[in-house]
Amino acid sequence: MLKQKNSHKILNSTLLAATAVTTGAVVTTSTVHADEATPTATAQKQVTPEEQVAQKKNDNNQQLSDLKQQQTTTENQAAQANANKLTELQASNDAKTKALDQQLQDETNIANQQASDAYAQKNAEVRQSEQAQAATENNAYQSQVTAQTKANDQAAANQQQANDQKLDEAAKNIVTPEQKQNQIDSATKSTQQSLDQAKADHESTINKLNDQLTNDLKQNAQQEQTAKNDLKQPSQTDKQKQLTDAQNAVNNAQSKANDAQNALSDAKNTLNANQNALAQAQDAQKDHVVNAIKLPAGYIDAWKEYVNTKEKDDFLVTESTYPDVFKKLEALDKQALRLSAYHPDTEAAKVPVVLNSNGTLSRNDIIKATQYAASLINPIREAIGVTPYKITNASIDVAQDVANEYRKDNWNTWNNSHDGEALSRVAEKWNTDLVSESWAGDGSFGAAYEQDKDGYFVHNYNNLTLDDLYHGVHNAIVMLLFKDADQGYGHATDILGVRAANSDLTVAGDNLGVSFEYGKGMKAWGQTNVGGFHFNSISDASSKHIQRLVKEGYIVDAADPNAKVNQSGYRDEIAIPGNTSQKQIADLQAKVSQAQNQVDQLTKTANAASQTLNDAKAKLANLQKSITDAENSYQQQLAAINTKFSDQAAKLQADHDAKIKAENTAYQAHVDQLNRDLQTKIDAIKAQPENTDQLKAQLDQKLTQVKQDGQHKLDQLKQAHKARLQKIQQDAEDTLAAYKANLDKTAQAKIAKAKADHDASVKALNDNYTQLKNQLDAQQAKLVSDDQAQYNALATKLNGELTALKNQVLPKTSDHQTAQNKQVVAGNTDTVALDNFGKTTVVLPRVTSDINGEKPESVKFLPQTGNEKNSFAIIALGAFTAMFGMNLVSRKRKF
Repeated sequence: MLKQKNSHKILNSTLLAATAVTTGAVVTTSTVHADEATPTATAQKQVTPEEQVAQKKNDNNQQLSDLKQQQTTTENQAAQANANKLTELQASNDAKTKALDQQLQDETNIANQQASDAYAQKNAEVRQSEQAQAATENNAYQSQVTAQTKANDQAAANQQQANDQKLDEAAKNIVTPEQKQNQIDSATKSTQQSLDQAKADHESTINKLNDQLTNDLKQNAQQEQTAKNDLKQPSQTDKQKQLTDAQNAVNNAQSKANDAQNALSDAKNTLNANQNALAQAQDAQKDHVVNAIKLPAGYIDAWKEYVNTKEKDDFLVTESTYPDVFKKLEALDKQALRLSAYHPDTEAAKVPVVLNSNGTLSRNDIIKATQYAASLINPIREAIGVTPYKITNASIDVAQDVANEYRKDNWNTWNNSHDGEALSRVAEKWNTDLVSESWAGDGSFGAAYEQDKDGYFVHNYNNLTLDDLYHGVHNAIVMLLFKDADQGYGHATDILGVRAANSDLTVAGDNLGVSFEYGKGMKAWGQTNVGGFHFNSISDASSKHIQRLVKEGYIVDAADPNAKVNQSGYRDEIAIPGNTSQKQIADLQAKVSQAQNQVDQLTKTANAASQTLNDAKAKLANLQKSITDAENSYQQQLAAINTKFSDQAAKLQADHDAKIKAENTAYQAHVDQLNRDLQTKIDAIKAQPENTDQLKAQLDQKLTQVKQDGQHKLDQLKQAHKARLQKIQQDAEDTLAAYKANLDKTAQAKIAKAKADHDASVKALNDNYTQLKNQLDAQQAKLVSDDQAQYNALATKLNGELTALKNQVLPKTSDHQTAQNKQVVAGNTDTVALDNFGKTTVVLPRVTSDINGEKPESVKFLPQTGNEKNSFAIIALGAFTAMFGMNLVSRKRKF
């Protein structure tokens, strides 16, 4: 089966535009003066009321000027007195500060002088002690020198005596060269024997140490292997199966947990959606107003008759096509207009409505306008048997887009009917067949009361409230329903949804959006800032009408699930207040409760699945840890064995190497010592004198050495003495330095305390000055404030007297007088009223245009007669234009 569109739109319906009943008004000013008597030459000029008012204004201004001058003088005198007090206190503070500065300088000098005197006294004491210690040291040193000199002399005498004795025995101490050689040969032979024995012993020790290392390393390797043999490695086969089973359990638990979590997430989304819908319904109920469209008996039956008898694809009720229904509705309209007056909503009057910069409503206010409109219209639709309007995010956004597009085109709907291009652009954007529209010119929302310089009545959209918005929507609906006879009830069939009956057209009318826009400075019909309400609707894919068209083979864009209007979020409904709001809220509360129970149950299921998953994961983790721990334990024990015996082998090798090294060192030292001893013996042998001269020279050398040793000892005593004297001097310097540092610290502490006391005293003086200044400034400010309050009170009193005088002497017209002076124009007493400005307002007969949007007929004015020149101004109060649109769909061809 193939569905084909010959074009996106096979046929666009004629965009029906009409201008509904327009009430115009002519304002004229007529002031009638009584004949005035001519004053006599002696009569005094009578003071006019205007002159009395002007004199009162002058008297008031003079009183206020005198009071202000008196107050200024008093304030200036007080300010000068305050300045004198501050100057006097500042001079006193300066003198006290100078005295405090001198006191601080004196205390600083005293502290420094005390420290200097104390240091001088301490210096004298330390220097006296230093001199005494130096004298004691000099005496001790002199005694040591005397004793050492005596000892030196005695040692030299003893050596001289020994030398003399050896010279006397010279024959015994002289050795021949042959004797020396024999002694050297004997000593060399003995030493060589000792060297040979030492080498043999050394080699024997080295061999024993090497053998011991070999045996120890072999035994260490055997012990290592035994330890490794005793260590059992964990089996991998059984552990792998356990791991596989545990991992499968985790996977199964994860799958169930995911399923449970997904189900819980879906349930939470459902709960959230229901809660949002409930909140919207409750908010909508809060905003619900008491107004309703009251219908006369027979109104619903008339529309039911039309639905039951309407021709296929018809959408109008005219006198020629449905004469009986048309006459019934035309007669019922008058009663409905009287029944459907708007009653102000005091709560809504507290809520501000601020239009966007382009003259459109905010999205939130579009929602409120749409909710209010649906609450008024849906009871009528339901009574007729038509599915009530729904509100979706898409229908609200479509309405907002329509208003924005009208403003982008700077479209004057009052003069140009619908902006078809704008409606088409919005329909294309939302992928729907059409955006239907009924439009009503604003007469209540931004009501026009003031005229501009050109005589145009200006619509004012500042300081509006939700009550103003409800009023505008209410009156627009009333006009669309009950002022639509000359439009063939095209707007009524649109907003009442009766077009869909017996129709193969996509007539929209399912989901509603009500927006508003006006053109700043845009003029039409004697008004400026003209605008109006857009009642836009789109088709709902789930509606019975659209489902029937799809079933019968029509191609309907609005039924396409991929269309923007059917995307998630856009198709979500917004609650509608009204007679069914309580049931709607109750149903939503039941859905919320059911969804909450589902969430609670699925939460338990998800928690249980999560716990099972956690248990499986924990079991897997414990098993993995057990296997890892066992393997790690094995590897650790194996590593410990390797480390232990490796360390033992290294230690055995190190001990062996140390022993070898020690043995080599000892052997070499022994060899070196034997060689040194031999050399010493040879040197001693060679040094033996061979004659008396050699003996005497050796003995003289010994005597010289003894004298040198004695002088060395005296030099050491002198150096030690000098060091002790330097220490005595350094100790004195250190003592004085420490004492001076302590003195300086004490002096600085005293100076710091004096400085702190000084600063505190200066701060107290400054604080006293600041406190007095603040006090005087406060007194001055209070004086100025009291003077201003006195001035304001007098101004208020005088203004009240002036207002009372104006009310007394100037003429005014009360509502009662208005009623009494009501005039008759063209035989209709209901068309004329006298306003509070003393001007006669003549309300014109209604002006209409035909269904093709022709301009209204020329207006004829009825002038008033008076003593002064006539003036005329036209006002289009309550001007109203209603329009509507629709579209057809292509029929599917089967082949």
